Amino acid sequence: MTNHAVYVTENRKMSHGEAEMPAVRDHEVLIRMKYCGVCGSDVHFYEHGEPEFPDVYPFILGHEGAGEVVEVGAAVTTLAPGDRVAIEPGIPCRTCEWCAGGRYNLCPNVVFPSAPRAHGILREYVAHPAEMCFKLPDSMSLEEGALIEPLAVAMTAAREAGARIGQSAAILGGGCIGLVTLLALRAMGLDRITVVDLHDIRLDKARELGASAVVNARATDPIAEVVRLHGGTGPDLVFETAGSTITARQTIRMVKRGGTVMIVGNVTGETPLDLQLMTNKEITLRTNFRYSNIYPAAIDAVASGRIDVGSIISRAYPLSEAPRAFEDCINEKATMVKAIIRFEDA
Repeated sequence: MTNHAVYVTENRKMSHGEAEMPAVRDHEVLIRMKYCGVCGSDVHFYEHGEPEFPDVYPFILGHEGAGEVVEVGAAVTTLAPGDRVAIEPGIPCRTCEWCAGGRYNLCPNVVFPSAPRAHGILREYVAHPAEMCFKLPDSMSLEEGALIEPLAVAMTAAREAGARIGQSAAILGGGCIGLVTLLALRAMGLDRITVVDLHDIRLDKARELGASAVVNARATDPIAEVVRLHGGTGPDLVFETAGSTITARQTIRMVKRGGTVMIVGNVTGETPLDLQLMTNKEITLRTNFRYSNIYPAAIDAVASGRIDVGSIISRAYPLSEAPRAFEDCINEKATMVKAIIRFEDA
């Protein structure tokens, strides 16, 4: 068998080639990939590279995936060939204090596909620990299965922020993570949710998915408008999903006194925060790194119909057009919420 793969060879350059066929260890399964979502972190690597790893090329991206099990290791009893699975990508060490405490997302020794130097899953065959592969029910498509990864981020953020029925929320950023956060909050019973973004197309999508209000930050002062929309006091919860120092600074000025700010996006660089204002308002500031122990709940939420994760897909591309998918994510940011790559026989 050949293992077709897509490699990044330099900034904004991709080529098709073959990857080594992985050997299947006792506790692993071999998966024939069917769908791979294009994450913003993958697009950032494709566009800008990774200065800390200048020698990593050629490199395989991708970590949002689903496929079909074709082989199981000798010790695997939970999966069988033919099972359709969503892949939880991070492989923790299972021995450090964070893993032992159940917070394996904080494992300092995690191997995360598409984070250098671990090749990603944008290849036809991938070997992965069976315990990190979750069987999909018949009611779910493999396309939906590939989107469990970003949904897991959103559901974890909502859970860790303490979201509950009766609260109100604002989400800064109407991209993929912002919209799945909206879906997660809606599924948890929140119905007063404002989404803020710079592009009307994304805001229209947010309203379609259940946002009670939307704010275009180009057209109005987003802080004043969000506070106004939430009774003049602000929302109970504010989620930063845009990964911007600008929106990160805005969160503490929007949130209600005694409320909670959850940083979900990758906000790079220094972000000045008014600590005195935070103290005066007695704000709880939380952060969220990936996810842990939530894939089964995320799959159940989609399978039961409580969350329509497929509704965020903007465009699907065959594997042969993977380079165009990445270029479109860069050049069409205003309209591209989520791109997904379909392997040729899916």
